[in-house]
Amino acid sequence: MRDKLFTTGENPENNINPDESRDRPPGGPVHEQMPGRLPFAVCQSCGVSHRPGWDQYFMDIALVVASRSTCLRRKVGALIVKDRRILASGYNGAPAGLKHCLEIGCLREQQGVPAGERHELCRGLHAEQNALIQAAVYGTAIQGAVYYVTHQPCVMCAKIMINAGIQKVVFRGDYPDPLALKLLEEAGVVLTRYGPGGE
Repeated sequence: MRDKLFTTGENPENNINPDESRDRPPGGPVHEQMPGRLPFAVCQSCGVSHRPGWDQYFMDIALVVASRSTCLRRKVGALIVKDRRILASGYNGAPAGLKHCLEIGCLREQQGVPAGERHELCRGLHAEQNALIQAAVYGTAIQGAVYYVTHQPCVMCAKIMINAGIQKVVFRGDYPDPLALKLLEEAGVVLTRYGPGGE
């Protein structure tokens, strides 16, 4: 992916690079998208500072949101974005007012439950669920929005996204739940894997 430098007064928003986001149309495969550079990287040859693209910007914020997670197994952050504006954010952890797994331990670990199975055996809510709940609490409409998630959604979160009218999911890390991807694809939700797979 090559970046174009813009002259003074030229609006980069009017020069959208169709190769910047490699989405799949409904029914197509998940495409991979590699980050082009670090935020505000400086070009070695010309010394010009480069701004991150929108997907990198929102994914970087989702990674910061994930740092608030209290899950002992996987730290996940999620953003709901519409028209390049953040509507809500969420991270995985216990419901408000309850003790966190950091304090009392992980029920799933204690019972030997593998990742991607038996979601009901967990004190915590998923990041995607918490972001949607935050939008609902504050009366923010999210239909037609985009989710940026640090990890692939599970099947429960995928079903919630479908019914909420989410049009696109950009995710970074893997999660062992192929049914989630199948349902999102069947519903026509555009899927984009951002950056390297895995954690």
